[in-house]
Amino acid sequence: MTTDLSLLTTAAAKWESAAKDFEGVQKTYDSQVKSIGYDGSWTGEANLQARPNMQKTSDQYAAAAKEARAVATLLRDAQAQFTELRGKLKSVVAEAEKNGLKVSEDGTVSSTAPTDRAALHDPDYQAVLAREANKRADWAQKITDMVKVFDDADHGVRMALTAAVQDTDILDGIPNSFNAKAEGDLEKAEAKETIRLAQKLKDGKKLDPDELAEAPWLFRDVAQDKKASQLVLATMGPDGTIELTNRLNGLAGSGDKSHREAYDAIQSGLAGTVSAATSDPKSPFYEKWRDGLRKVGTKNFGSKTDPVYGYQSFVGLMEHNKRYGKQFLNDLGDDIIAAEKKDKDIWTQWRPHPGISSDPLDHLLGVMSANPDAATSFLDPGAEGKNDHLGYLLKDRRWPKVAMNGPGALLAQDDPTTKAGLGLAIEAAATGHAPLADGARPSPEARHNEAQARVMHDTIEFLDQGTSTEVPTNLRRPVANALAEYTVDTHNILSTVNPDMIRNAERGYWDPDGTGKVHMAVRRDHLTQVMRGLSEDPDAYGALHSAETDYIARELDKLPGDATRDSISSTLGKSGAALGAYSAIREDVSNDHRSQAYANADWKTKVAYHIIGGLVTPLPVGPEAFRFGDGAQRLVDTWAFSMANDMKAHADTKANAEISDHYLDATNQMTLMVDGWAKEHQIDTRTDAGKKHVESLTLQMLSNFTSGNKFASESLTGTGN
Repeated sequence: MTTDLSLLTTAAAKWESAAKDFEGVQKTYDSQVKSIGYDGSWTGEANLQARPNMQKTSDQYAAAAKEARAVATLLRDAQAQFTELRGKLKSVVAEAEKNGLKVSEDGTVSSTAPTDRAALHDPDYQAVLAREANKRADWAQKITDMVKVFDDADHGVRMALTAAVQDTDILDGIPNSFNAKAEGDLEKAEAKETIRLAQKLKDGKKLDPDELAEAPWLFRDVAQDKKASQLVLATMGPDGTIELTNRLNGLAGSGDKSHREAYDAIQSGLAGTVSAATSDPKSPFYEKWRDGLRKVGTKNFGSKTDPVYGYQSFVGLMEHNKRYGKQFLNDLGDDIIAAEKKDKDIWTQWRPHPGISSDPLDHLLGVMSANPDAATSFLDPGAEGKNDHLGYLLKDRRWPKVAMNGPGALLAQDDPTTKAGLGLAIEAAATGHAPLADGARPSPEARHNEAQARVMHDTIEFLDQGTSTEVPTNLRRPVANALAEYTVDTHNILSTVNPDMIRNAERGYWDPDGTGKVHMAVRRDHLTQVMRGLSEDPDAYGALHSAETDYIARELDKLPGDATRDSISSTLGKSGAALGAYSAIREDVSNDHRSQAYANADWKTKVAYHIIGGLVTPLPVGPEAFRFGDGAQRLVDTWAFSMANDMKAHADTKANAEISDHYLDATNQMTLMVDGWAKEHQIDTRTDAGKKHVESLTLQMLSNFTSGNKFASESLTGTGN
């Protein structure tokens, strides 16, 4: 960080001066020595012998100048690159410090949060500690990533300088001669070496130990530069890139464990070159590459009985790097759909191939989920409903099967991973952020734009099948995560007859005051039926119920301590009705499982543990995030910690299921939360006045529970009018 990089330009100037000196010597030599052998004044056998040597000497002076000038240029490029990277690293460190962290000289990130005994024993402070730990880890990783880029750049400069001074013509008869082909462009020098190693691997040859050590960082470093990446891919071509990918898959999956990590790193670097090279859809390279990829996307790189198609290998490569441009992801998705519409069985899996995506479209959607804007663009039907991607994926597509030999026949079954990528893409497209990590809490009051709301609305409409709605297994949790972030809308849809919601249910969204605070609208019965389908997964139900609980706590926390029953009837009534709908959904799932007593108990227990586990994961913080105050957190804690403590005392699944039933019962949950609200506002429930006030508020919530529960039950059983 403190190295004087100007020394590189000083050295470059001296090398440039040396180049001029060599050019001056060559000029003198040519005019005063070489000319004698070529101007006709000297003839005979001696002249014939001398002329080739004179030419070689002249060429060496020219090569020396070329080499010196290349070194000078490389040093200047290195100085510019190192200066830029150091600036970026300093910016990352400065941003970390702005976020309340300390960064030591060796890059260690520490927190400035208080650690005194009183703070550590404050229950609310545990959430602070969790947030601080996540923040430290995030910024430490950012700093590590930047240092790694810097280190790769340093390796690249060293390699380019070494290559520039190497003898590239071993047949000229001059040992250790100057390099007449010295490359002075740093990116081109790295790209050429990368191409050499890539071609060697593609051709089935093994890298020697030095090359294998060099290749991972070289591929990574090339991936940092768009032009270098385009040069590598243009030279290899889509066909050669896929052949190289297949070769790397074989090497990474071979028994040579000592080299597996290196080959995995090469794959990641190669995927990075795809990311960098395709980042500019307006570049001349882009359309040429896309066109070439279309041609080999359906080419069989395997055998007739065990086909491996180009798109399968290529998307498998892409999974080694999740950072791709929106346009490339969307274009590639379009091209894969076009290909499979011509041959609907093309992606049938005959046997698994490590590193190769048997269903390239679903795996591409998984990659796309890391770029939420791309996912939204790809799945959004649009204001006019012209984009049919979401409908195709949820309704029309014939999802690939896994083929296997059965007794006397060829059998086909569903791939257990099917639609996993689609689920992640829907979550990203509907929320505007990457899919949540396991255990993370959805933000129930997150904001959305029109496109995101359309994706959420249409997902519900396409999934709805009436009272028999079944949601594919791998869609349940990610769609529930997305829907949980629309809790401010689902809360109102489940609890009220809102004219605006009804009026905009078909359109899918509405902006009540034109400020960009878009709400998702959908039919109440359709929402209930899809929520029931999602809830086959206890974690999905847990995510939805937790978000509803968080939102109710937030609404209760906003009520002042002296609020009257009339002034807060809307808040309490909606909360009761919404929890009534959740009770109906939970009861319907339980009824389906009555023939499997253990399965029913297991489902209930998992729901409870999901809700309890969410307590240790703070809600996200940010300008668009859910503002969850300490008071609201305590309202949730009052209820959930009571459940957790009871479950800790029992190891029996049946007993824990009964505990889950008790605390998830809307009457008990609402009573505990209102009681917690009273304590937050110093309402003494030991007095008659305080007791009556809390009872009045609880009854207000319970009065609407019945209507919410009744409508949801009728939606699920088809018994309504």
